[in-house]
Amino acid sequence: MFEVLAAYIFPLLILAVAFFSGNVIASRHEKRLSERQQTVAHIRTTDLNRFFKPDHSIQANLCTAEVTLGIDHFRGFLGSLKNIFGGQIRSYQKTLDRARREALMQVIEQAHMTGYNAVANLRLEFVDISGKANMVKRASMVTIIAYGTAYTTHAPLNEEEQRSISPLPAAIG
Repeated sequence: MFEVLAAYIFPLLILAVAFFSGNVIASRHEKRLSERQQTVAHIRTTDLNRFFKPDHSIQANLCTAEVTLGIDHFRGFLGSLKNIFGGQIRSYQKTLDRARREALMQVIEQAHMTGYNAVANLRLEFVDISGKANMVKRASMVTIIAYGTAYTTHAPLNEEEQRSISPLPAAIG
């Protein structure tokens, strides 16, 4: 009887705990991101350079953020199964989206805390830091680096800028 528990029930129980705890942590993080977005919704953001029009009395500043998130074991298990058959690994994509949103949010909050009201040239870089995680049974991790030029502008937006500049980047909202 104990062998059956150890062989089948215990691994399923561990996967269930990983699934539920991972989902609780992810949903709390999503909720905090949404709340934080409201405080910086007035910051203009764009990934373009052509609308970069700082006021000449104030200098621009580089804002950076680095976020490292790990894939929980349940999502890693699902990803391994999906990897056998091929296709999109949606369980990884949700974690990457959270990491991307967090990195962009940190750049925008940094600009806001230093007194700027716009961020131009927003860029993202992805780095896989897990190496050969699947071969040695370690967690898969990714680091996302976000950076942009924070500046102050009082210039009104023209029609083309209104279409290109949103209160928050599409990757966030």
